[in-house]
Amino acid sequence: MTTHANIYPTFTIKDFAKAKPLLDKCVEDTRAEAGCLYYGWTIKEDGSKLFCRETYVDGAAAGHHLSCVAKSGALGEALEKGYIALDNIDLMGTESDIADAKKVPEFEGFGLGSWTVWDSFQNFKQTSAEEASTADFFTIQPTFTIKDLKQAEPFMKKCVDLTRNEKGCMYYGWTIQGDKLFCREAYVDAAAVQAHLDNIVPSVGEMLDSGAASLDKIEFHGPKEGWPTFKKSADALGAIYWDRYASFSKFKM
Repeated sequence: MTTHANIYPTFTIKDFAKAKPLLDKCVEDTRAEAGCLYYGWTIKEDGSKLFCRETYVDGAAAGHHLSCVAKSGALGEALEKGYIALDNIDLMGTESDIADAKKVPEFEGFGLGSWTVWDSFQNFKQTSAEEASTADFFTIQPTFTIKDLKQAEPFMKKCVDLTRNEKGCMYYGWTIQGDKLFCREAYVDAAAVQAHLDNIVPSVGEMLDSGAASLDKIEFHGPKEGWPTFKKSADALGAIYWDRYASFSKFKM
């Protein structure tokens, strides 16, 4: 199993105009981190919420980032001045990743929760410089409530096996926190999102129909200009859309 570590923070936007220069500084500061694969902001379609899409080569790199955030002070200033408010922040990774990230005091200081990888694969590789060919990537972020994990596991494995063959999939896999199930998944462009939905929706539907799990919500994060490519399929799932504000990518397929 190949994997990586994601930090998942969600904020409520209070004053975006005032937050913007500080959010831009967060992006610029993170560019220098050797262990960062991508980083940047997305904004919920109604403008109410802010999310940071950020992924690191491992838990140690994620922990290092948390320390860098504290040192930079930009995010802290946006929070302290009330421009944004933190709703929730979690780390997703293997047990080893989580343990490594917890070694920095900021993990507890920022109040991170943790989701443990059940199974995962990745098809992307880190680059030393920014990569234009992957700048327009999308993440799909579905959360489920587990009713019966043992019953759900064969469906979960089937989804991983089916997605493994998709050429546009950057990574895919499941993480678990208590009775919650999350699918970590990313795609190189909007066409790859549609290809995935065509491939996987019947199998996810089987899991839901079995009663093993229920879908809480499903979000699509990425550049708005790509939404029409998959919107019909996504809308049928109850999609919530988040537009890319600012980001960089240091990976290639």
